[in-house]
Amino acid sequence: MTRLRGRVPAGVVVAAVYVVIAFLLTIATWRAPSTTYVGEGPDPVQGMWGIGWVPFAATHGLNPLVSTSMNTPAGLNLLWGDAFAVPMGAVLWPVTLTLGATATYNLVITLSLALAAFFAYLVTRRWVPGSVAAAFGGLLYGFSPYMTAQYFGHVSLVLSAVTPPLALMLVDEVVVRQRRRPLTLGLLTAALAVLQFFISQEVLLTEVIAAAAVIIVVAISYPGRVRTHAGFVVRTLGIAAIAGVVVLAYPTWLQFLGPDHLAIHGAVHGTDIYVTDAANFFVPTVTQLISPQSAINISSHFSGNASEWDAYLGIPLVLIFVVATVRFWGIPVIRTAGIVAAIIALLSLGPHLHVAGHQLALPLPWWIPAHLPVLQNILPARLMIYVFLAAGITFAFLLRMLWLIRSSLALNALVALAVLLPLVPTLPAPATTLLTRAPFTSETAAQAFRGANVLFEPFPSVDYPQAMVWQRTANYSFTMLGGYVIGPYAPGVQAFQQRIHDLVARSVTGTLSSSEQQALLSQLHDFGVTVVIVDPTVVPPGTRSLFTNLLGAPPVAEDGYLVWRVAPR
Repeated sequence: MTRLRGRVPAGVVVAAVYVVIAFLLTIATWRAPSTTYVGEGPDPVQGMWGIGWVPFAATHGLNPLVSTSMNTPAGLNLLWGDAFAVPMGAVLWPVTLTLGATATYNLVITLSLALAAFFAYLVTRRWVPGSVAAAFGGLLYGFSPYMTAQYFGHVSLVLSAVTPPLALMLVDEVVVRQRRRPLTLGLLTAALAVLQFFISQEVLLTEVIAAAAVIIVVAISYPGRVRTHAGFVVRTLGIAAIAGVVVLAYPTWLQFLGPDHLAIHGAVHGTDIYVTDAANFFVPTVTQLISPQSAINISSHFSGNASEWDAYLGIPLVLIFVVATVRFWGIPVIRTAGIVAAIIALLSLGPHLHVAGHQLALPLPWWIPAHLPVLQNILPARLMIYVFLAAGITFAFLLRMLWLIRSSLALNALVALAVLLPLVPTLPAPATTLLTRAPFTSETAAQAFRGANVLFEPFPSVDYPQAMVWQRTANYSFTMLGGYVIGPYAPGVQAFQQRIHDLVARSVTGTLSSSEQQALLSQLHDFGVTVVIVDPTVVPPGTRSLFTNLLGAPPVAEDGYLVWRVAPR
């Protein structure tokens, strides 16, 4: 199938099918895309905040990479959590301004699934001439358990999955085919690296690791070609490195060497938590449609959480992957895919072996990068995206060979069904409705808080991200202490919060001594707080009394919230 009825290119048909599948998968969200988002939990709220921030920053002459709207007065560095919002906020600016950041977030998730599948289809076509077989390979990659686990909360990682197939194309061009000039390929490589930097630096690092694995395997397989091809590779990568350094010099400095309150030192997460459990290769999780209770009883004990249980291949795919690799070992692409997939899968296991939720003392190769600067922030489980790309290419190749050997539609359909059916995600994709209450439903509604610096109680954080929703819908018209940020809170803020909690726990009447009142008021003024807003439904009963005593006046009720104005010092 090259064209449909002699007119429509096969690639267009395949792309359209992927888009339809992606929208059907996320259909629960598209019934109300401005108030419902794909996924669940606080991570999507963080992503939507970043998407909304970029147009706001651009229209107000602010640096889109940093913000003091949250975590005042220190601010936050978006490169550590919401870097993807910079390119997406720019490209999809009209959608954000028209329909809101939530609709943009949903569009990014949905189109990323389709785009990842389509680019995997394109790269597979390099070695698999049949459009139908290549389309199944792209389907496996773009809608893999990695993708359908990550869209629970990590929009940047779903979007990042678009680039590995493109990176593989470049590796093939630079290392093997060498049909274009080093300057052209070097600039294309730099452009892809810059794009990935602003989507996810973690995935950029893992792409370098995966590319290095491919290059090493190819070099070992063809030692005679190393000398003739090495010069071209070195020139191309040199051009890419120079161009990349020029463009990324400032953001890299900001990321790692910038002001202390905007830079993060050491590992953000534990290095032995978000790893692939060896059982996950064969045992489905709650993210799969076919997941019996016996499997859930095992997978629920995996370390990390469901959005990082990325490794489910299923027994049919594992068997076919192994059999195809052995049977077609003489085919370079299949041999390389099998070896690289085995290496990456081993690395994804993390520093120590985990089996059915139990961490064993057996050290693994990832123990070394887990103790190196920068690399220690890679979550090993996320390496599985490259295993699925290798599996998709091998799967497509096998389907094509089966057709050439047997020409049996029934056999091909049976094999495809056996491989893909266990990987089908829960249907439809999870969807969560945002609840925005007055006075934060719009910038106009929140006019009374324009220019305010707000102390929310509960304190805005990963456990209470609602304030970030309110700030975004109010178009960042006020600033606030705390927030769901990757990095340290502003100095003294957490200690102040703990002091408030200790006083509330001490007395439901919120009684304060004169010295306590003066000390707390002094800290409020030091932080620049002008408004205190309490959600009485989720705080201890003494909180209202404490702030009434502290500020010397009862609150004003605003749609169930309690609001105090802080008098100037």
